[in-house]
Amino acid sequence: MPSQDKQNILEELQSFPDQSLAWERSQVILENIREERRRMLKQKRRRKHLAWVTNGLITCAALFAIIWMNPFSSPAKTTGSESVLEQTYFAAAQEAIKAIGMNKNFLFDEMEQDTEYWIVRTTDRQAIVTFKPNTTEVRSVSATYKSDELTPVYQKYVETAQNAMKEANQPVDFQEAHFFQMDGETTFTLWFGDNQFVRVDLKTNQVTDFSIFYNLADVDEKVVSSAKNALMVLAKHDRFAFTQVKKSTTKNEEVWTFSNEQEKYSVEVGAKTGQIYRVKYVTDHYRISSIDEAVTVTKPLVQSLFGVDITGYQAYGGRDWGGYLLKSEGKPTIRINIADLSIGNIAAIGMER
Repeated sequence: MPSQDKQNILEELQSFPDQSLAWERSQVILENIREERRRMLKQKRRRKHLAWVTNGLITCAALFAIIWMNPFSSPAKTTGSESVLEQTYFAAAQEAIKAIGMNKNFLFDEMEQDTEYWIVRTTDRQAIVTFKPNTTEVRSVSATYKSDELTPVYQKYVETAQNAMKEANQPVDFQEAHFFQMDGETTFTLWFGDNQFVRVDLKTNQVTDFSIFYNLADVDEKVVSSAKNALMVLAKHDRFAFTQVKKSTTKNEEVWTFSNEQEKYSVEVGAKTGQIYRVKYVTDHYRISSIDEAVTVTKPLVQSLFGVDITGYQAYGGRDWGGYLLKSEGKPTIRINIADLSIGNIAAIGMER
């Protein structure tokens, strides 16, 4: 059994390539995993059932002589208690929706019982309410609405989100809104075009998370130059043109992401600190042929990009993992992605925040 530290490292390595997903998208993936788990459990139960049937047929012949001699008993009647239970929780879920100030009636039609909570939801996952087991005490509420379905009580939160979009000179018309409440935290997320979103804390009416596109001309030229200089370190040239600029929150910090989707390069820069966090660019100037070279080859690169001395760092991973993690206790972890596994050329390098 690996130690906790080794287990954590393995989990980090398995996350290559690094991706950031919105909470709602993560929930969809999680739900798909649950569906797959339920499918596998059904197959397992079916296999057990077939085995039981096979064994049962063997004993049937021996039992038949005894059974036919006894009077046949009438089959047990079902009480329909499961249906009543579902209807009770469907109604409780709708009451939970009304309690948050929404008038929309969702058609709850699915229920799942877990050891930690019971889930009630609509087939399209537009509304999900969870309860503590064997009670109608609400644990969480998740609901998605169109703009014309919101009640006036949410208008001030809509304005807060729209003002954030105005600051970026982006359209303020939103496509849908998502309400989420759990463990005393309540958020309201407005989704705009191109997967842009602004999340507002309902207790404070303050923006807590966002992902918004900006016009390159509206960004401080010093920040843009810093991003280009970071690319120069990997590419050894200065011919760069950013076609997309996004500002978002990552681990409670605002971060600029400058990218060229066609040329497939990008840079992440701290909006307030100016710190370079990640550079994505496939280069042949830096190649790691084995794990023993992971620190030595990237040492000057890491120093130049992030200002971090990785002397004494330990390398984990390898080409089979698609990259390396460089770690040292009390210091930032460096993540390296490999492009062509046969030659070990670097595709991206980043520092943890």
